[in-house]
Amino acid sequence: MSETPPRHAIAEQAVTVLMAVVPCGAETARQILGDTARAAGAGLHETARAVLVLGRGGEPAPPLGRALADAMDEARSAAEPVTPPYTRLLPDPRTIGELLKRHRGLRRRALAAPEEPAVRDELDDATYTLCILMGRRNAHRALRSAELLLGAEWLGTTVIATAPSPQPQQVRRARGSSP
Repeated sequence: MSETPPRHAIAEQAVTVLMAVVPCGAETARQILGDTARAAGAGLHETARAVLVLGRGGEPAPPLGRALADAMDEARSAAEPVTPPYTRLLPDPRTIGELLKRHRGLRRRALAAPEEPAVRDELDDATYTLCILMGRRNAHRALRSAELLLGAEWLGTTVIATAPSPQPQQVRRARGSSP
């Protein structure tokens, strides 16, 4: 006979799932959980259970499902557009590639075992590192910026960071670099 996990453990599992799905850090995931509960007029425990349903590939019932989708979308789009990183020193593409590979693996592990606090902590650290290296506050934007940087590097383009532009697909080439 299996034991039901305590309410706090279920909430932390939901945080882990949100970190993997959005992607985001633990603090943002907790914010999403709270925002969803308030928007849906539900309790935190009920909301956490809905997130776990989402993590298993299911669809949470309305109004929790709609409130959850809205809160996740808000977290993804918060504050900054997807643009090349605004920094004068760009991170080494190999380092970013390794971090992205690690981040993706941790997201898969988090969905497979949301009850593991060590996985949640590792994912939170990898997300934070990605944000720092890419000069972003929003984890989703850091991930997209890293992918943009690697895409440009994989195409043989040297990226020069510029001020944020409304069209992230336009990346200036360095003098002497091949098209």
